[in-house]
Parts: sequence; C-alpha cells; structure tokens
Amino acid sequence: MHKFSSRRVMVLGSAALVSLAACGDSTTAPGGESEIISRVTLTLTPTTGGAALETYIDDADGNGSTAPSAQVAIPALRRGVTYTGTVKFENRLKTPAEDITAEVQKEANEHRVFYTVTGTGATITTTDVDGQNRPLGLRFSKALTATATAGTARVVLCHYDSSPKVATATSCVGDTDIDVTFAYTIAP
Repeated sequence: MHKFSSRRVMVLGSAALVSLAACGDSTTAPGGESEIISRVTLTLTPTTGGAALETYIDDADGNGSTAPSAQVAIPALRRGVTYTGTVKFENRLKTPAEDITAEVQKEANEHRVFYTVTGTGATITTTDVDGQNRPLGLRFSKALTATATAGTARVVLCHYDSSPKVATATSCVGDTDIDVTFAYTIAP
C-alpha cells in the first residue's frame, strides 16, 4: 500500500489543474479550442476609390453537417482594379453575437485564413502577418486583370491545434474552423 503525503497530493493536484488550464489557453502554445463561426463576411474596397462591397454567408450550425446558406449580395467587381479586403468571422449562435475575428487576431500564431480563387485573372494575396511574421489572412488584396472572368473565392479558416503553423503552407493542415465559398461577378 502506498502512502501519499498531503504535500505530494497538493503538488499532483496543482500539476493537474495547470495541465487542464493549459488546454484552454491557446495564446502560448497549440491546443486551443476550434472556433464556432456562423457568419463569414467579406468586405472589398476598390483602391481607386468608390464604395466598399460587402457580402456574407451564414452557417446555422457553425462547421457542422448542415450546409451554409446562400450567399447574400454577390459583388460585381471591376476588371483592372485591385481591392483591399477584410474577412470577419462571427458566432451569431450566441446572444449577443460574438466577434471571432478579434479572437483569431489575438491567437494569430494559431490561425491562418487560406484563399483559393477560381475564374481567370484574379488573385488574392494575404497582407497581414502573425507575431512570428507568418501569413495570417484577415486582411488581403484582390487584384483583377483587364481580362478577369467571374469566379469564386473559397475562404478557409485554419486552426493549428496540435500541428505547428507553417509559413509556406498553401492549404490548411490543421483543423478547419470554417470553409465557405463566395461567388463574384464582373461588372459591365
């Protein structure tokens, strides 16, 4: 029979509490929880001036099995124009709604937004970085050539839980917090 001193029990108990607390603290090391996101909003502002274009997709169960709703406000982009862009993530399943973008920014070393564009003559380039100078993707530029065609922009928020965030990655190798595809047209 093993005897445990009260000091040993306190040390083991303290270590267990620190371990449990660390699972939820994703600011210092991988291991934070995935975000629940029910709305993704893209805002595109022409660098040549003009009104910002905003579009969003709702996902009633976050990243669950139900497909996201139809996109609201499909933007008509102009050929030969570059747009500055932002992406906003929200959890509207909570009251009041929770701005997940702020959490992603705070935990930038554990997140990255990936963009994949279809159609010809359009590119998206991430313009912000995390604390270790790796791409983040909350801000971006979208450039259209003079011959650009209509297409889509897929937005994937990647959460690096147990795997390290790699600066040169071209797709998500962590957990996917949200994966939605936005359509865009070309203005006449």
